Formats: sequence, structure tokens, C-alpha cells
Amino acid sequence: MVEFNNKNVLVLGLQKSGKAAIRLLKTINTTIYITDEKIMEEIDGTTYIPYQDLLDFIDNIDIIVKSPGIPYDIPILVKAREKQVLIIGEIELAYHFIDKNKVIVAVTGTNGKTTTTSLITEILKASNIEAVSVGNIGYALSDAVLDEANCDVYVIELSSFQLLDTHFFKPHIGIILNLTEAHLDYHHTFNNYVNAKMNLLKQLTSDSIVIYNADNKLIRKKMKGIRCHKYAFSLYDNIYDTYVENKAIKYNGTTIIRQEEIKLPGEHNLYNVLAAITCAKVFYIENKIIKNTVANFESLPHRIQFVRKVNGVTYYNDSKSTNPESTICALNAFTEPVILLLGGYERNQDFTEIIKHQNSKIIITFGQTKERIQVLARSLNKTCFVCDDLEGALNYVQNITQYGDIVLLSPASASWDQFCDYEKRGQMFIDYVNRLH
Repeated sequence: MVEFNNKNVLVLGLQKSGKAAIRLLKTINTTIYITDEKIMEEIDGTTYIPYQDLLDFIDNIDIIVKSPGIPYDIPILVKAREKQVLIIGEIELAYHFIDKNKVIVAVTGTNGKTTTTSLITEILKASNIEAVSVGNIGYALSDAVLDEANCDVYVIELSSFQLLDTHFFKPHIGIILNLTEAHLDYHHTFNNYVNAKMNLLKQLTSDSIVIYNADNKLIRKKMKGIRCHKYAFSLYDNIYDTYVENKAIKYNGTTIIRQEEIKLPGEHNLYNVLAAITCAKVFYIENKIIKNTVANFESLPHRIQFVRKVNGVTYYNDSKSTNPESTICALNAFTEPVILLLGGYERNQDFTEIIKHQNSKIIITFGQTKERIQVLARSLNKTCFVCDDLEGALNYVQNITQYGDIVLLSPASASWDQFCDYEKRGQMFIDYVNRLH
């Protein structure tokens, strides 16, 4: 474990997780230094170091708490590793402060993390277990450690960025939903990305529990070397703990809920439900409570979220789809073709399967990726219109929609070229649609 008392700690990055880390570090005897490449902010109890001076200051630092989105190959982190300075993330920091009587459920995967994390939390709460959703979902674990004194279970959504910076982090229950190519601009290779995700399991021991998607071949392969209690879920094979059979979701042969009773759309959400049910049964929660909670659980904001129907045109906000696999899941959730708003931050995503998809009737592309998407769409004989930004795309939609059309914002791209996060992008879409008449 890491000793923080009497250490010089640099918090690198002053966004939400960085500020939560500072707040937690202030509770112990630690000298706190802070910095950010873009933000200059004085915070009580800390010393601000200008970003350009970091290389000359590194000899004074024992530990760096790095914000998850900061690349690992920037000069300050390269030099820190050379000098054997410990680099951790806010999740690892908070883990060291968690009361050992609390239970940690950690959820990761390329897609579905937020929905699964939220659904597990709701099932636990319905069973009178005090649970809170934290981590990548938007509520920093460090803040929760300080503010949720009565919490029994932390259900932590974890991105690959957060997991990359863990060392001793050990959940009681680890859940892996899926693994497909994503964030290669950051991790450089798929193997690096997978290794970051698998950090979730590196500290697990024989008394730990892992819940995994048995339909994902790569995950099945990775499970062979894990020595702990394993529970698997599958859409297609009833040899696993939780599975679908004749449109009924079953756990160990007993029906929990039928597919038609679930409000969440799409096959990808069935996987999320399977994972959440498996976790609930690990907690020995009654089937009736699980069924009622799942049946009443609806899509989260920015995840295939119904916005409004205007003049016969239906609008859905799926701004949280920041990679192609997630957008394909969204397209699969519909039974008819849609007008797809696609594009955003350039990180060399492969949009081929999205554009070829039978439910992509018309593509309206925007953002940094727009030219590349247009060229690809032309080569695949798919109708595609180019706009500079999301507002332009939304304006253009009004010229081409007809009664009965579905408009889906599912960008398959991060928002950072034009928005600070996917939530701001999704909210702009919602606001625009709500102004239509």
C-alpha cells in the first residue's frame, strides 16, 4: 500500500477528479502541489506550480496523482518515471482511504459501464443496501469517501484511463462487460488498452469475485488465468450462470425477468442487464426485487435517450457513444433506419461498419472527422451531408426530415473538438430539439 503522510504530492490536472483528490489529501499530513496545463487556479492549502516549471521541480515530488485523460508520454511523466516517482490516479488514491468494511464493486468494459453501474446501484438500494455510483460516472470516488459515510457499497465505473493508474486497487467484485477497440489514440495499441482494462483484476485473490461476458472470446481467454470465484453471463449459451432462453433472462435455471418487460432498448442493454442481475445474485438479492428494479429502469441521459417527437420526427440523444462500437449498438437498438448525426474529435476511428449499417439511412457528419467520414460514405454509396458543427447538422436536419423519420445523435467520437464533454454535446442537442416547433 502507498503511504501518503508526510509526502510531497503533485496533483496533475485540476478538473473534477483532481479537485476531489486535493480535497481528500487535505485530510492528512501531506504537502500538496497542484498544476494544470490550461488552468491556473490558487487553492487553499496547496502550492501552485506553473506547468512550464514542472520538469525543474520533479525532484521535490514523491507521488503524482494524475488526472485520467492526461497522456502518459508527456515530458513530466517520462521524467517522473525515470526518477521512480510513483504515478497514480484519483481512484487509487481514494482506495487507500476506503473503510475496509465497505464493499467495492468495480465495473469496466468498452461500452455499457454507466448503465450497468447505475442499474446495480438501483437494485442494491431497492434491497435496502446503501449503495452509491461513483468513478467515471461523474461522481469522484474521493468525494464519495468523504461524503458518503453511511454507504455500504461503492459501485465504481472505471475507464481504461482510470485503470491504467491503479496499483493496489482491489475490488471485492470485478465486472468486465466487453472489450473492443477504443481509445487507441491514447493507448496506441489494442493490447495496451486491454492490459489497462485487465488492471481491474490484477490484485484479485481466491476470495474475490469476477463477473464476465462469456460471449466475448477475448474476455473468456483472459479469465483462464484468473484464480477467484467466477460468474459468467451469456445471451446465447445456457451453460453459464446468467443467460437468455426463450426470451427469458434466467439465473441458474430460474427466470428473473422476460425481455419484453425490460424498457432498455437493444441487445447491448441485455448484456448490461445480465451483468447487473448476476451481481445482484452474488449479493443474494431476492428475484422479485431484481425484477421490479430492472423492469422500471429506463435509459440514462445521453444514452439512446428519447428527447422529443416533433412534427412526426422522433429525436434520440446518444451523445455518450464516443466510439464506433457504441454507435453500432445504438443502431442495432432500432428496428428501422435512422438519420444519423456522426462525427467529432479525430482519433482515427474506423467508421466503416457504421456507415454500412442497414439502419444508417442518411449520414450527417460534423466536427474534425467530417471530411474523412464524407469520403468513406461516398465510397460506400451512402448519402452523406457535411456540416461544420453540431448546430449546423441540426439545422440541416430540418431540411431533409419527413414524417416518421428518426434522428439519432450517436457520434462515435469524443466531443473534445467542440465541447468539453459528451454531456455538454448531448445537452446542446436536447436544447435545440426542445426549441423546435
